[in-house]
Amino acid sequence: MTPLSFEWKWATDYFIFMGLLYLALLIIGGGLVYTYIKTWFDCDQGEEIPPKIPSRSKYTKY
Repeated sequence: MTPLSFEWKWATDYFIFMGLLYLALLIIGGGLVYTYIKTWFDCDQGEEIPPKIPSRSKYTKY
């Protein structure tokens, strides 16, 4: 349903419905882009890898 489709009507309810739809899509897309960029920057900092748990190396003893 876009202004170029044959079912489009230049009416207020169409503008409200489509406006809210595109607003919701922009919010979801913006949130996904924000989390992707934030994750990219957080992973790129080169933090240390946590040490291995020492008890896991002793599984064969148990």
